[in-house]
Amino acid sequence: MNAILGARIKSLREAKGFTQEQIADKMSCTRQKYARLEKGLVDISYASISDIAKILGVKLEEITSAVRDEEIEKPMFRDNRNFEQEDKFLFINNMIDTFYAHRKLYDSVRQVEVNE
Repeated sequence: MNAILGARIKSLREAKGFTQEQIADKMSCTRQKYARLEKGLVDISYASISDIAKILGVKLEEITSAVRDEEIEKPMFRDNRNFEQEDKFLFINNMIDTFYAHRKLYDSVRQVEVNE
């Protein structure tokens, strides 16, 4: 579990553009100790996870969800917050399918006209 949390912390840290040394300084520990935390070589306390979340500016759940194997981030092309609105991704797929169906019908009618 420590390795999973450490990997998640590392990916969040890199995404936010922090170095290990910057995080270690803000946590008042050495870079080596922080590096062992990211590698999962030491036990990670709740207090440490909470401190890291504050430093990175993320919710605690964004770190701990890695253990529960949940995905927090949603695809950018979907708006899942409004359930009344039709899913835009499905709408676009339906439009493309309709376009191709109409195109096939048009081509088949046009083919008959050309043959006559």
